[in-house]
Amino acid sequence: MQKQPPSRGNTIRQQGFSLLELMIAVCVLAIGILGGMGVICAATASNGSSKINTAAATLAESTMERIMAVPPTATGGAAMTSVTDCNGNAFPMNTAVVGSLLNGEPFPGIDYTQAPIANYSMTYVTCSGFSFDVRWRVDSGPSQSTQLVTVSVKSLRNAANPAAAFVRKLTLHSVRGVN
Repeated sequence: MQKQPPSRGNTIRQQGFSLLELMIAVCVLAIGILGGMGVICAATASNGSSKINTAAATLAESTMERIMAVPPTATGGAAMTSVTDCNGNAFPMNTAVVGSLLNGEPFPGIDYTQAPIANYSMTYVTCSGFSFDVRWRVDSGPSQSTQLVTVSVKSLRNAANPAAAFVRKLTLHSVRGVN
């Protein structure tokens, strides 16, 4: 018995996907994968800026602690301390009254539009390769025996630090001396 081809009214349904259905499925999958890659890239950039923020905060606190450890009555060489970065660069730190210019805000930070002042600034490089512009200022405080210490850290963009453009500068204030 020979099979006869189906007539118009008697069609056979084929199993499987058509080429059009397969192309639509591949497009939907590609859009999903691209979206996932975007989320991963955003998370990686956020993690990078978190590392920079943490390094900046640690550096600002360390700089503040070094300045606060020097008595406010110290003058000349006694008012000096130093710090060395991971590249072996030693930076002398003057803790006497005066320093980097303030920007005039209610809680002033350091004015980075001005040139850095020697012994009141440093370009510090961490062991992770992050570079920071660190500046500080020591002003007379509210009483004769106190001083207002301002330390500001701004991340510098380089090959190891591409997310630095998205990180704000960090400024710390403290009062040194006896009320």
